[in-house]
Amino acid sequence: MKNLTFFLMTMLGLPLWCAAQQGYVITGKIGTLDKPAKAFLSYHINGVRHLDSTVLNKGFFEFKGIVPSTREAHIRIIHDGMPDNPIYKPVYDVYGFYIENKNLRIETADSINKAKIYGSAVNDDNAAMGALLKPIYDQFTALNDEYRSKNAQQKADTAYINSLERRAAKITAETIAAKRKYALEHPDSYMAIVALNSTMGETFDAQATEKVFNKLSPEIRGSELGQASLKRILEVVRTEEGVIAPDFTQDDVNGKPVKLSDFRGHYVLVDFWASWCGPCRRENPNLIKAYADFKDKGFRILGVSLDKPADKEKWLKAIKDDGLTWTQVSDLKAWDNQVAKLYSVTAIPMNFLIDPKGKIVAKYLRGEALNAKLKEIYK
Repeated sequence: MKNLTFFLMTMLGLPLWCAAQQGYVITGKIGTLDKPAKAFLSYHINGVRHLDSTVLNKGFFEFKGIVPSTREAHIRIIHDGMPDNPIYKPVYDVYGFYIENKNLRIETADSINKAKIYGSAVNDDNAAMGALLKPIYDQFTALNDEYRSKNAQQKADTAYINSLERRAAKITAETIAAKRKYALEHPDSYMAIVALNSTMGETFDAQATEKVFNKLSPEIRGSELGQASLKRILEVVRTEEGVIAPDFTQDDVNGKPVKLSDFRGHYVLVDFWASWCGPCRRENPNLIKAYADFKDKGFRILGVSLDKPADKEKWLKAIKDDGLTWTQVSDLKAWDNQVAKLYSVTAIPMNFLIDPKGKIVAKYLRGEALNAKLKEIYK
């Protein structure tokens, strides 16, 4: 692990994938659309949105420019000359693709969202990967359709929601496995890093991801998205299972500082949540049961709230309403919570189980998984 991490650190010094000097030329043909129909091209560079526009002339349009590296882009077509405003919604459609410094051609007989793109291996690979993943994504669609078909009472049923979450988790695992497999089988394709990066959610396995990343070509690892993915991997590695949990101090509900290291000698679950988080609130009964069953054996919970400064009363009310009797801390900075940043928390609920010596032994233990882990520990 140490050697792999050193290798990854050296990768951060690699230059970004250089753009070809000639830039991009995008030509398009959308039926016979004419003025005042307009095409808008948008993409981001260093977090700043780049927007260009042009009018259509008998269906034809053209964009020219330069990008520092391959990236996601969209072309939006507005079919009339009316501007966006809260009262009138213009008719437009959108086509997503990957822009690179090449001559690209986009063609469709009518709506641009049905267009095909030519002149780009990256976009060809994107289409192929989309076809590969479609059967898995169709399972998510079916799950969403099922939920929408339920009445209000059924949608509020905790057992049903838990069932949905379990099935969604299974599909998610299948999706991640398919994307990692794609990346390993196409190490020279830009879509390999796109696929791998899209698996790096709030609970991704950084060590497994690191192994796949290392097998991508130097050019792909050194791309802008490759560098961003690497940065995220390194952030999460520090809170992987088996490492010492980063210590922190944050104030409790009474303004008293509480340190994570104060819990040494106990198994402690650091639980990230918020009063506004529905899934967190649904998970609280499971935490209450686990705490009741194992607190006499030394189990502790330390709640870290991602509530906003203006919502302290909502935070306190949620603690009382849900019957949370363990220690709660927060700096009331919402997603800027310093502990959440330290632990690379990007979604909640999220938790980390830490052993008496301060080592992370598990994370994202929800529902029965937490109870099963505690039974294993305290058998």
